[in-house]
Formats: sequence, C-alpha cells, structure tokens
Amino acid sequence: MLISKYGNGSEELVREFESKYGIVLDEEYRKFLVKYNGGDTPNTHVGIRGCSTDLRYLFGINTPENIEDNLQTPVFENKLYLPIGVDSFGNYFAIGLSENSKGKIVFCNHEKGFSLNQIADSFVHFINKCKSGEINPRARRTPEEREADLTARGKAGNITDGLRDIWKQEYEKYKDMIQEEVVLTKYRGIGTDDGRTNHSKK
Repeated sequence: MLISKYGNGSEELVREFESKYGIVLDEEYRKFLVKYNGGDTPNTHVGIRGCSTDLRYLFGINTPENIEDNLQTPVFENKLYLPIGVDSFGNYFAIGLSENSKGKIVFCNHEKGFSLNQIADSFVHFINKCKSGEINPRARRTPEEREADLTARGKAGNITDGLRDIWKQEYEKYKDMIQEEVVLTKYRGIGTDDGRTNHSKK
C-alpha cells in the first residue's frame, strides 16, 4: 500500500495518547503511528473478506485527519475499537483494543448502525490487502497547463468553469503529495506475505 504520510510520530506521542484515553495499542499499529503517523492514501482499494471499498486516509495523532476528531462515534464505545481510517462514504476502519479483539481490524458500516465486520487478523495483514495506484500525473499539472493541453488538441469547447474548479482542487491536493510504500514488521499469519505491502500501478 502507498501512503503520503502526515509526518513522523514518536513513542512519546503514542504513550501520551494511550494515557489520555486509558488504552493500550496493538504493537503493529503503534509502530505504524511512530513511523508514519497516518497519511493520505489516494487510489487505494480495500478488498478483503466481503469488504470492497476505498481507503481515503489513515488517521494520525495531532494531524490533519486526527484520530481524536473521530472518537465521538459508536465505534469507540466502551473502548473496544479505535477508529483508524475512513472510506469515501464515511465508513470507518477500526482496530481492536480489548483482550479478545486486540489488533484485529473491523469495517464499520454507518448505514448499518456501525455494524462491525472483521476483515483482517492484524494491522499488517490489513495493510497488505490494501492495493494502491500512483497519483495520475495529470492531477499534478496546473489548471493552466491542462487547459492549454485541451486547447492544443482542439477540445477547447469542453472547458467549463466547473472543470477548471475540479482541476484547481486536484492540483492543490496532489501537487506536493509524495507517496511511499508502507513497510512494517513481518506478519506471521496464514496466506500473508512479509511487511512490505502490495500495490498496483494504474
């Protein structure tokens, strides 16, 4: 899986978060927060155990997409699961915190009352099943460059103010985004590979 990380975390930051909410995080997820502290995950598909959706981003601590901003949901009730990410439809991915669910990943469908569907036995298992594509180079071009390109190809009539707005939004979002492969510790499960995650180029 590819991620554009929010920045390096730290053991201290994670310990402070755990202490604040009276929880203990799974070791694999802890390592992820220390190394990446969450991040944007454009063009990432999750297809595992009946779950087929995208992954918009993975939350970090004190980051643009923050774990703490997403705790006021039934997912975190009784501190059984911690929201760790979200898809484009507002559904959560969460990691188990209790003795029985520790480290397991569930998909929380808000249209079904945040019903929980376990989709991975560990965080690394989950990451290895997420497949990402690289950002389309066109999305990094300025609106002016894209307009000039369409005009040169005789398609100036297709250009509208709405299209210009879309180009501007894409450019602002992706121009400085750097994707890197998520690499964590080896997951010793059945049918999984090592901690170097899979990704496919579109």
